[in-house]
Amino acid sequence: MAQALAAENYEFKAAPEVVKPKTKYRPQVIQQSDDQKDRFRFKFILSSLLGCNIMFDKRVIRGNTYASVQTQGDKKLMTLKSFKKPTQKAQAPQAQTTYLHPQTPRPFQNRVNIDIQTDEYLEILTDKPPEQEMDAQTDYYIDKPPDRLFVPKKNGIDKETQIWEGDLFDFDQEVEPILQVLMNKILEQSRMEVLEEEEIKLMKLQQKQHEKQKADVFSNMQRLEAVQQRLDQEEARRKLQYETFLKIQKQSHQKIICRTLSKSLIGPLKQNTFKKLQDLGVYRDPLETALLSEYLPWMYSNILTDLIDEDGNKSSFNNMLFDVEDSLTNAHANSILRRKQFIENHYEEIARKKREKEEMKRQEEERRLKEIEDQRLAEEEQARQLEQQALEQQENQQQVQQ
Repeated sequence: MAQALAAENYEFKAAPEVVKPKTKYRPQVIQQSDDQKDRFRFKFILSSLLGCNIMFDKRVIRGNTYASVQTQGDKKLMTLKSFKKPTQKAQAPQAQTTYLHPQTPRPFQNRVNIDIQTDEYLEILTDKPPEQEMDAQTDYYIDKPPDRLFVPKKNGIDKETQIWEGDLFDFDQEVEPILQVLMNKILEQSRMEVLEEEEIKLMKLQQKQHEKQKADVFSNMQRLEAVQQRLDQEEARRKLQYETFLKIQKQSHQKIICRTLSKSLIGPLKQNTFKKLQDLGVYRDPLETALLSEYLPWMYSNILTDLIDEDGNKSSFNNMLFDVEDSLTNAHANSILRRKQFIENHYEEIARKKREKEEMKRQEEERRLKEIEDQRLAEEEQARQLEQQALEQQENQQQVQQ
C-alpha cells in the first residue's frame, strides 16, 4: 500500500490570493465606545489572570541585552525638567537648574484619591498649638591661650654617635616573651596532637561500630526478603492449587448432576432402544461409535494421568528450588559471617602490631634516655675526679711551698 501511494504523483493546488502587508509595530489609536472599552478591559483582566505570551507583552524589550535601553519618558515630565527660572545678570554665568516636581496623576475611572501620611509613623493631626519665640544671650568669654613650652638654654658642646637598631637591649627582658610564645606554642601543639589522636581513635571506633551495625542490618534485610519471597511464592502456589481444586470439584459436580439427570430420564426407556435405533440406521458408522466409546475415554484418562504427574513434578521441582535457595542463603550468610570475622581479626592484628611497634619505640626511647643518663653520670663522675685531683695537687703545692 505504501509503495502504491509513493508511486502516485502528488500535486497541491490552491486558489490565488493577495499577499497581506505586515502589521505595524504600534497600531493606530481608534476611538472606541464605552461598551468596547469595557469589553477590552474585561479581556485584559481575564488575560492577566489566565496568563499571557511574553512575545506580545509591551513591557518586554527586544534586542541586544548588553545595549543601553533608550526609553521615551513622559513628555510632560521632560518639559518640566527642562524648564529654568530666569536669571539675573549679577548671578554666576552658570546658574543652577531647578526642576519642578511632577503632578499627582489623576485617579482612574470610578476611583477617588485620598490624602494619606507618608511619615514613618502615624500621628494624629490636631489643631495648631500656641507658639511663642524666645531668645537668650550668654556672657562673652575669651579662652585663655595655651602656655608656651619651656625650652632651657643650651650649653655645652654637641656630640654624636651611631647606634644601630637592636644594639641596646636587655636580653632577659627581650627573650622572656619569645620563650613564653615558644612554650605556649609547643604546649598547644602537643595538646592538639593528643586531641587529634583521641578523636581519630574515637572516629575509627564509631566507624567500626557503624560498619558492624550496617552488616547486621544488611544480613537481616536479606533474610527477611528471602522469607517474604518464599511466603509470596507459597501463597501464589496455594492460590493456584485451591483454584485448580475448585475447578475440578465444579467439573465433578457437573458430571454427577448430568449423570443423575441422564439416568432419571433414560432409565424408564426400554433396554433395546439402542438396538432399535441401530436397526433403524441411526448409528451406521461403527468406527465413530468405537471412537466415542473406547478411544476418547482412554485418551482422557491418559491425559489426566499425565497432568497429575506433571503437577507432581512441578511441585517436587519447586520444593527442590526452595531447598537450593535455603542452602544458598545459609551459605551466603555463613560467608558474610566469615568475612566479618576475618575483618575483625585483621583489624585486631593491625592494632596488635601497632601496640607492639609503640611498645618497641617506648623501650627504645627508655634505653636511649638511660644511656644519656649513664653518660651524664659518667661525665659528672669524671669531672668530680678531675676536680678532686686538682684540689689534691693544689694542697700538695701549698705544702711544698710551706
